Amino acid sequence: MKTVTMILTNRFDPDVRVYKEARYLVESGYDVEILCWDRLKERPYAEVIDGIRIRRFSPRAVYGTGLKQAVPFVRFLKEVNDYLKRHTPDILHAHDLDGMLVALAYAKSHPELPLVFDMHEMYEVQGKKQKIRPLVHLAVAHCQNKAHHILYVHDMQKEGMSEANKKKLLFLPNYPDASNFQSDEKNQSPLLRISYIGSVRHAVQMRNLLDAAKPFPGVFIAIHGFGTAHDELARDQKNWPNALIGGPYHFSQSTELYQQADLMYLMYPMDTLQNRRAQPVKFFESIITRTPVLIHPESQLACFVLEKDIGYLVNGDDPEDIARMLRHILTHPEELAQKRDNMKALQHDFTWERVVTALDDIYPPLRQRPEPTPLR
Repeated sequence: MKTVTMILTNRFDPDVRVYKEARYLVESGYDVEILCWDRLKERPYAEVIDGIRIRRFSPRAVYGTGLKQAVPFVRFLKEVNDYLKRHTPDILHAHDLDGMLVALAYAKSHPELPLVFDMHEMYEVQGKKQKIRPLVHLAVAHCQNKAHHILYVHDMQKEGMSEANKKKLLFLPNYPDASNFQSDEKNQSPLLRISYIGSVRHAVQMRNLLDAAKPFPGVFIAIHGFGTAHDELARDQKNWPNALIGGPYHFSQSTELYQQADLMYLMYPMDTLQNRRAQPVKFFESIITRTPVLIHPESQLACFVLEKDIGYLVNGDDPEDIARMLRHILTHPEELAQKRDNMKALQHDFTWERVVTALDDIYPPLRQRPEPTPLR
């Protein structure tokens, strides 16, 4: 059995994309091990999840970026490389730019080892610090040069890439696993239910929705998930009687959460190129479950939403614009029903099952895989 070792710089809680890739490879007959970084030493050193072997290393560090991460990162790199010297893989699969830097430290003395660079996002446009972008671009290009295969999620990642590296590309976008959604039906309610499902990070946009909806007794807001803004919003829950500030949820609850949502609130601050070009997995989950979306007009997805007529454009930075849109939706319920119907034609176009077979080009199946569960 061939061993695939993945390198990941979070603690694998699990990381959804990494889990889906690893599970697919296990089902294809590979022995998959994930070497990851538990900065706070809160998870077991070793465990097995659905046949995936997990090894966590614990150079202590706080979560974040910058120089405060440098020394712990070097320690993590060293511990992983020491481990790899004792447990040589058949293929080394690095997730994200920092994971690839760790992999390169080992691979430079093992040039024959197949090396996969899994680019989950566009690293050059993260954050607002323009000065470091050329340095990040150089680091990305170096990693691409050293990789044998490159997985990417968005066409913008090909910008500025050499022709030689483009030949290594395999497209594997962050589409949702349709098997997590057993039904696209909605539980009936007299209320207009607007949900946010995911990492709760952007307090301003969440507060603007909650404040805008407060005067409307026919509207109910539900925020599900955890993140840096969750505790702040939960403390003020009493200010919004027509809202629920939930908490972490398991992916097995996805069907239930979407059945209780008539609209999905997909709002981020538009002050970074990364956010303007983002294609969040929640957008594609909304399509699978036929849940029309509220999205910022400056988002790259806005044109698609308008063209397919599957949602509304609203400025999440402006509570008055949100309130105006709520009044419009409440007085034109037939529009919302039509947008939901329009999603039927797209429902099966953006699923993980449809794209994950790209991995077969790197990892030919070693046994018959189980048939995927169809959406009912």
